[in-house]
Amino acid sequence: MIMVRSAADSASMGPTLAATEATGAVPGAAPGSAAAPLAGAEASRPRLLAERLELVEDLWQTVLRSECPPQQADRLMRMKEISGAIEGGEPDQASEAATAEIVQLIREMDLAEGIAAARAFSLYFQLVNILEQHIEEDSYLASLQAHHPEHLSDPFLPPLAAQTEPATFRELFARMRGLGVPPAQIEQLLQELEIRLVFTAHPTEIVRHTIRHKQRRVASLIQKLQHSQQLNLDDRQSLRQQLEEEVRLWWRTDELHQFKPSVLDEVDYALHYFQQVLFGAMPQLRQRIRTALNASYPDVQPPGDAFCSFGSWVGSDRDGNPSVTPEITWRTACFQRQLMLERYLAAVGDLRDQLSISMQWSQVSAPLLESLEMDRLRFPEIYEERAARYRLEPYRLKLSYVLERLRLTHERNQQLASAGWETPSDTRPALPEFGQGALAPAPAPARHYAAGPELRHDLELINDSLSGTGLSCEPLDNLIAQVHTFAFCLAGLDIRQESTRHSDALDELSRYLQLPVPYGEMEEPQRVEWLLTELQTRRPLISPSVQWSAATAETFDVLRVVQRLQQEFGSRICRTYVISMSHTVSDLLEVLLLAKEAGLVDPMAQRSSLLVVPLFETVEDLKAAPAVMERLFSEPFYRQLIASISPTGKPLQELMLGYSDSNKDSGFLSSNWEIHQAQIALQQLASGHDVALRIFHGRGGSVGRGGGPAYQAILAQPSGTLNGRIKITEQGEVLASKYSLPELALYNLETVTTAVIQNSLVTSHVDETPSWNELMARLAARSRSHYRALVHDNPDLVAFFQQVTPIEEISKLQISSRPARRKSGAKDLSSLRAIPWVFGWTQSRFLLPSWFGVGAALQEELDADPGQLELFQQLYQRWPFFRMLISKVEMTLSKVDLDLAHHYVRSLGRPESRQAFEQIFDTIASEFVLTRDLVLAITGHRRLLDGDPGLQLSVELRNRTIIPLGFLQVALLKRLRDQNRQPPMSEAPDREDGRTYSRSELLRGALLTINGIAAGMRNTG
Repeated sequence: MIMVRSAADSASMGPTLAATEATGAVPGAAPGSAAAPLAGAEASRPRLLAERLELVEDLWQTVLRSECPPQQADRLMRMKEISGAIEGGEPDQASEAATAEIVQLIREMDLAEGIAAARAFSLYFQLVNILEQHIEEDSYLASLQAHHPEHLSDPFLPPLAAQTEPATFRELFARMRGLGVPPAQIEQLLQELEIRLVFTAHPTEIVRHTIRHKQRRVASLIQKLQHSQQLNLDDRQSLRQQLEEEVRLWWRTDELHQFKPSVLDEVDYALHYFQQVLFGAMPQLRQRIRTALNASYPDVQPPGDAFCSFGSWVGSDRDGNPSVTPEITWRTACFQRQLMLERYLAAVGDLRDQLSISMQWSQVSAPLLESLEMDRLRFPEIYEERAARYRLEPYRLKLSYVLERLRLTHERNQQLASAGWETPSDTRPALPEFGQGALAPAPAPARHYAAGPELRHDLELINDSLSGTGLSCEPLDNLIAQVHTFAFCLAGLDIRQESTRHSDALDELSRYLQLPVPYGEMEEPQRVEWLLTELQTRRPLISPSVQWSAATAETFDVLRVVQRLQQEFGSRICRTYVISMSHTVSDLLEVLLLAKEAGLVDPMAQRSSLLVVPLFETVEDLKAAPAVMERLFSEPFYRQLIASISPTGKPLQELMLGYSDSNKDSGFLSSNWEIHQAQIALQQLASGHDVALRIFHGRGGSVGRGGGPAYQAILAQPSGTLNGRIKITEQGEVLASKYSLPELALYNLETVTTAVIQNSLVTSHVDETPSWNELMARLAARSRSHYRALVHDNPDLVAFFQQVTPIEEISKLQISSRPARRKSGAKDLSSLRAIPWVFGWTQSRFLLPSWFGVGAALQEELDADPGQLELFQQLYQRWPFFRMLISKVEMTLSKVDLDLAHHYVRSLGRPESRQAFEQIFDTIASEFVLTRDLVLAITGHRRLLDGDPGLQLSVELRNRTIIPLGFLQVALLKRLRDQNRQPPMSEAPDREDGRTYSRSELLRGALLTINGIAAGMRNTG
């Protein structure tokens, strides 16, 4: 039975999140759970992939024959042909023969041909990626056109709480109407709707900006060619020729960065999705939700234009990245504002051309005429220049003034970017006006726009005047929506820093102040008492004349630059400070004290313009999180601070949960369960203290870091924990797979939104079933124990990981401004970042972080009671959380190739470690077989991914075709490492064939195979 939750029930936030896996498909959906229109589109994906793959195959072969010597092209195509004979599962005679032939072909290659092979297979996978993006885009468009309202009243449809297939706005609202959901309840939720997607730089994102431009051009041509039925033969041939030429240009472009990208390079890379796609997509998203509402709930007020907004860590996340300085953060903010101003200048210029309405033929509102008089006084030179031309065209005259203000704002922004953040403001400091929970921006000078709302006011004056005469202007409506969504800052910058940086800075400060007990020597209760006392006094602690250590000075400066950003840009640009590795109450209070010193907290008014967000990452920290927040929520001063920054005045607490480190710490199953449990406990705690909770899900592209289909994952959140609010990080290849095409971006934005609405309105009590929770607790504990026995307790595991995966070579890729390890020089597991940890296992085809320990945990439960298998099958059908867990494992297992992984072990492991490494491999292989068999038993599938034929076909295609790259990578890594173990020399003879290669050439070849395998695997980090 479906229960629609009342407004009184909606007081929470939500569990294990994920964003769309790079494949974008839905693994392991429950039988019979699809909404019919989109299910039909889903069913067509295997057919479309099979049909359109012919184009990619033909294009790839044509380019190879054009660009490579004939013998080399034949050998590459032969490698691809015989890789198709290698079947998954148990090796047979044919697949063993094919493998042996591939290895022999690689032995016969010189380095130049090996590099060509790596580039060729990388090109193939990236063409397939483009093809699949278009298929997903076309499936989405088909779902919009194939709307069947009569089907939505089908009594045999699954309950909304159990539905797993993404729904469009139109489908969801039609079903809600059929279920009798009251309009008032829909409207209340929509007015509170808040979806925030935070873009982050990715240490394993390896595609150059230049290559991305090539890919977009190729994608556009493929799209035109696939929809060219209306074109004549000559035009189709011309398109095909353009496509071949573009791919040949791509082939002759270097895939690898020639230099390590700077932070600002990463900023530019992340922002190109806004420039190319999202700026234009957001008004369309608004229109689609309004159209769908009008069809089912015509009297319901749609959500505000900014119901879906964006944040960014690029240029502001300084955790372990010494390159992110206060100056870089300032320049990032200026860069973002420049981008928006340039878009607004172009849009307003187009509007001025379009709105040629004459006062002789149309009325003009009095407020608009009054504003023109004010503008005349402010800009007499514009009046002199334009008044005669636009004497009877008031809209054009008004837009001329708007253009001038935007131009002056752009000019000022360039000056601020050049001058730097420490340049004194030329306006009086912003007063702490906390009516909207934040410090107000600096008062606007007479001529430039100080903030987005001023521009929006001018545009709305025009829009109101047009509306008053019965006219509308879609480009103007779109621009107003864009200003609502992006303002001048485009995306809010979240600051992130590791917790010990703050405690170290306060320890240095306390020693300078000669406290009786230095801060670093205080116990936690003493720290909390001292911090709360200092937070509530006006007395400053930090003297500007003291020479602090470099780390402490930067820690102080980070809070100062946030204050300067808010003063110049308004609080929207930067109002969140994330503390990674949060453990205690003092971790939050430390940042608040430093914020007070920077002028971001007013102790007398008990107001703050900064939201401090703890990031709980390890399993221990997740378990301790409710006790930490209980202490803070019980402190009146803290409650008043978090109320002051809330737009509603109700205390608002944002909490971030990290998937990466909890996974590296305890394994996939344990990590997901602890996050799930922590969210339930935190929501119950927040509700008890009347605090609004917003959970920030820090996940990546891989399953081991929280990845997975977004729609299903949001529905798998514990019931009653969203209340229309969600915040998610989007990283690396996820950005490329979700936001590189306009309709693909709209599909992802729409399905995330519908999932949030659906979860927020529908009550399901399955998460509260005591016996299920007890079962999951046992499974999590057993899985954690098994995982840690291998990963943390086996003394040979770190050496195994370093030798049989390309982790050391990955660190040499010029792909990120951030180092792969938190501590330079350290080679232990704790110092390694979670992203390279996942990336290394993916390259060698183990994918261990995403599944290891699951099978052992399930089997131990079955050993105790064989009848539990039936319960597992029921949970897979009935419990969204458990279904998502098993589905993610199933998808990951389908990408594992233990034969190839064993080749890495035998070829790259050093002789002295052979026995220990074989034992580790045997442990992994045994767990893989056990996990695979149990997953198949639970899902009822004969083969992995039988429940999703489209994804199954895609994975099988990639698994086969990627095999030559794996063998090639092993050969190049072996040669490279053999050279590295010799005394330094520029080049050395190869023992097998007598040829000589420089280390740089071998490294380049190895890095190109990393590039190609990443393109083939897609969800890599």
